[in-house]
Amino acid sequence: MENCTTKFFAAANTEEGFYSLFPEIFSPEALKRIYILKGGPGTGKSTLMRGVGFAAEANGYDVEYDYCSSDTGSLDGVLIPALGIAVLDGTAPHMTDPSYPGAVERIVNLGDAFDFAKLERRREKIIAQISEKQALYRRAYRYLSAAGRMEREISELSAPAFLASKADAVIARLVSSMKRAARGGVSRRYLSAIGTQGYVSFDTLFRKADKTYAVTDRYGLGYLFMGRLRMALEGAGFAMTVCQTPLIRTRTEGIFVEGENVLFAVCEEGRELPADKTINIARFISKEYLASHRGRLRFSKRCSASLMQGALEALAEAGRLHAETEKIYSSAMDFSKVDSLKNAIISEIFANNMLKIKNGIENAEDV
Repeated sequence: MENCTTKFFAAANTEEGFYSLFPEIFSPEALKRIYILKGGPGTGKSTLMRGVGFAAEANGYDVEYDYCSSDTGSLDGVLIPALGIAVLDGTAPHMTDPSYPGAVERIVNLGDAFDFAKLERRREKIIAQISEKQALYRRAYRYLSAAGRMEREISELSAPAFLASKADAVIARLVSSMKRAARGGVSRRYLSAIGTQGYVSFDTLFRKADKTYAVTDRYGLGYLFMGRLRMALEGAGFAMTVCQTPLIRTRTEGIFVEGENVLFAVCEEGRELPADKTINIARFISKEYLASHRGRLRFSKRCSASLMQGALEALAEAGRLHAETEKIYSSAMDFSKVDSLKNAIISEIFANNMLKIKNGIENAEDV
């Protein structure tokens, strides 16, 4: 059987600021070994993690790649579930220090490859760029906080239009039809991120699903349906991967039921999803109620969209500054030392299959 690779985000830029799922995804109590990478931007952390992931794939293991919620092209962590091993970025904003040093976690210091004299000569530039980037993130979080409040205003206003009894009847039929669903707990991940490259989503669970339901959304009522569906599935004891929305983490944008391999995903207005079936939220709405509040709802929607645009513009500028800082650090790195660290980690994990790994790394395409 072909090994499976998945892509998720392990954190999010939310209405509450930066929110991380690192403690539960990379739990030191649940994993056997965790390599924590320390080093600045542009020091090769993502490249090192990709190398470990490619090695695992070459040996036939499933690999989870968890990407950065801000710089969405970079990795925050790699997880090899079958081995109980993870490699992760332990630098800000998801500062990770060992709970059980040596017994579980190992610190990998990429700073050992710095040309300190070169970095000290660029000291003022580095401080100025990082300070400006931090100010831009504070601005983005203010916009996201306001956008979240507007989205909650929309939900509060539209909620009385939701016909819960009709929705619950459909949900009950869906849950009772799942004969192959596995029993177990809930794993949380993010499928989407609000980052420096805009609003980014992965198709991981769509590719994994045998059947996909698109839940249409109008004024946040699709998320209300998803919340009730999640409670019903949890009540049935099904094993699930639940994906929260990046802006409001109490909202659910995707639910994947293990064993049944069925995915439910919210489809907002103006967005298309590759779905087998559609659950039209209009079936569960009092159109008369919405009609009487349509003006306020549309105004709030415009406000939310404008605030989100402000957040995205601030994040895009922060991304530009981050890229400039990465260039400074990259120019002061001895990447041969990073390669040595990567090879040492791979050797520790896969000591018995080095030839296969070498071939896999050479042939692997970028994730």
